[in-house]
Amino acid sequence: MKHWLMGLALCTSSAWAATLDVTAPDDVQALLVKHLDLARALARADKQPLDADERLRLCGITAAQVRELLETLGYFNPAEISLDCEAASLRVEPGPAARLRRIDFQFGTTEGSAEPPAPTDESATRPLDWRSLLPLSEGDAFTSERWNGAKRAVLAQARSRGYPLATWRTTSADVDAPANAVDVQLILDPGVEVRLGRIEIEGLKYFDRERTLDLLGLTEGRRYTEQRLLNAQERLLKSGLFDSVQVELDVDRLEGDRMPVRVRVKESSLQQLSLGVGWQSNSGERVSLEHIHRQAFGFPLRSRIKLALGRFAQEADFELSTHPQARQLRELVSLNFQREASDDAPFRQFSIKVGQVFETRREDRTVSLDAINSRQGTGLQLRDANALVLNYNPTWRDLDNVLLPTRGNAWLVQSAVGFSRSRDALGVNRKGGLLRLHGRWQHYMPLAKGRQLGLRLEAGHLWSQDELGVPESLRWRAGGDESVRGYSYRSLGPEANGQGVGGSAIWTASAEFTQPLPPRWVGGLEGLGAAVFIDAGQAGQDWRDLRKPAAGAGFGLRWRSPVGLLRADIAHGQPSKGGGWRLHISVGLAL
Repeated sequence: MKHWLMGLALCTSSAWAATLDVTAPDDVQALLVKHLDLARALARADKQPLDADERLRLCGITAAQVRELLETLGYFNPAEISLDCEAASLRVEPGPAARLRRIDFQFGTTEGSAEPPAPTDESATRPLDWRSLLPLSEGDAFTSERWNGAKRAVLAQARSRGYPLATWRTTSADVDAPANAVDVQLILDPGVEVRLGRIEIEGLKYFDRERTLDLLGLTEGRRYTEQRLLNAQERLLKSGLFDSVQVELDVDRLEGDRMPVRVRVKESSLQQLSLGVGWQSNSGERVSLEHIHRQAFGFPLRSRIKLALGRFAQEADFELSTHPQARQLRELVSLNFQREASDDAPFRQFSIKVGQVFETRREDRTVSLDAINSRQGTGLQLRDANALVLNYNPTWRDLDNVLLPTRGNAWLVQSAVGFSRSRDALGVNRKGGLLRLHGRWQHYMPLAKGRQLGLRLEAGHLWSQDELGVPESLRWRAGGDESVRGYSYRSLGPEANGQGVGGSAIWTASAEFTQPLPPRWVGGLEGLGAAVFIDAGQAGQDWRDLRKPAAGAGFGLRWRSPVGLLRADIAHGQPSKGGGWRLHISVGLAL
């Protein structure tokens, strides 16, 4: 009779709420609204109406469901669970949260040994502390999510550090509800410490297997770690010879303590042609063509021909390099022609480079001997210069992501020593030695709620005899996308008779703040942000000329696209120094 009357009240009441009103702490409220059957049924009642019997059934099981859900958050003694079914109102006081009282973490193998030996390796600095793998401590709050996540984390760490067959023999959590305490026990069976077996490569068609093995850098018998395979995979991808690479253990084929390594590759096409039409704030309208051959002349050589024709600048580049070797080294020779047709500082340059390149994720290093011939200026400022220089240019990166960094530092150093010979418009010849040093530091600092602060600082100096002509590419001028925004490309620097000439010293600095934009504001587009920035810097013949820098400031948009960071900025420079409102657009980062 009581149930019949309640059902009649439910059917006839016009006050039945459309949703379940849950009063509880935020974490509990979110869990209950999402998972309670009653809450979900009421939320869709406009499309699937509830009859009286179903409402009664859902109200009857709600308290039990609440208790089960509270236990996943570590609440085993709820102080209050009160449901007003007619008003669709639920009040929950979860009580105190349970905490870990005792953690019993044991080790063993199927043969029954008490603890597996700590892994050792020629690259290890100390044995692995197995207990350090467990991200739980006595006194921590206990939740199902934290408990399951800790078990997954231990297995992932053990499997990545030489024990790919690791499994849990026992995991248990005993709840002492009156004491709000949990005692847990875990017994890990790590299995055998695995070493690398045969290297099996699938997918090679054009490229040499032995060279690919050398580039992988994996040695049979060496202790397995996941990072070792990831490094090998990265080396193949960075070589530019493969579109995709997968390096993994064949865990189904244990041969003693060794497992074969399966390498699946998809080779890049032998030849590649790219055409481009666009606009760049540094060079104006431009068209470009690039051709790559990854097996030039039938040898393990990579050739690249690139032509870029812009309204203000033109460039032609040819490079021939070996395929990367075991230590990520490439030998190369290149020819380069550049021309800038600006009214105030025109120049053209031809250079030949012979050198060696070392490239990894964290470090690049180039050593080369360059022969340079250049002509710059017009009229009385016309000067021909030739130089032979030895370059050493290392780059170090400590970034969370090379393509789209949010945290870390990058350092670039350029150094050159050599000899130059020049001839000016009056036919006067000069010759002498030169030394050039240049450094650049980039810093990325993450802030709260996805915001980011970026800092940049660069400085350089060229030492040479007075009046000695040095090729323009060895000197500096500031201004443009990667320098001081608000000024045209390479417009900041010393002048002679109204013509810009490259300086012997430079410094620039920049600070930039980025605020991410909610996707709902921009049609669902992810990775878009707004930025404000300030730049400063100058180039001159000596450091005294740099005491009054040019400054620029502005705002722009940032898009963290799949191909890199796209930047569009509007900046304003000081009119007294040749600045003004300018648009700057660039893709990628100078790292």
